Amino acid sequence: MRIRDATVADRAAILRIARASFDRVYAFFAVRGTRHAWPFLVAEDGTSIEGFLEGILFRGTPPIGYVYFVAVDPRARGLGSGRALVQESLRLFRSRGANRVFAAVTEDNDPSMHLFASLAFERVARRVLWRWYRWRGLSVQMRMLLAPHEVLLVRTFTDLPPASTQEVPRAS
Repeated sequence: MRIRDATVADRAAILRIARASFDRVYAFFAVRGTRHAWPFLVAEDGTSIEGFLEGILFRGTPPIGYVYFVAVDPRARGLGSGRALVQESLRLFRSRGANRVFAAVTEDNDPSMHLFASLAFERVARRVLWRWYRWRGLSVQMRMLLAPHEVLLVRTFTDLPPASTQEVPRAS
């Protein structure tokens, strides 16, 4: 499997995968949003497109990454395309200076929730955007991007890994 930047030639495959993966409204916005996406990635197996990812990099100090859409062809699910797409987007966001990456997943999408959790994303309240960044433009934009039935997830690159259960607490 190869992850690469999407091109205009990939549009038909992206439309097919979006329609197979999302309801009509989400599919419409997934295809419509491709004009402003970065990173905009596809996973291909050499002969066909297996999935795509659309992201947004919000400018600021520091920049903030947002995984907007991830979709995998139903015939290719469970083979690692979604994971590879998200991992590459994390690498790209970090290369541009982002120290946090957000994603929104519908509450009933268990496979996506498991994927993001396995990549160290954690569920957070929507108000964290304001607390962490106090950047009004981002807060407004994120409210527009999040639907009421979506869960907000975050991956922070600077956070330390969770403490081992074997560690002994330090004395105060």
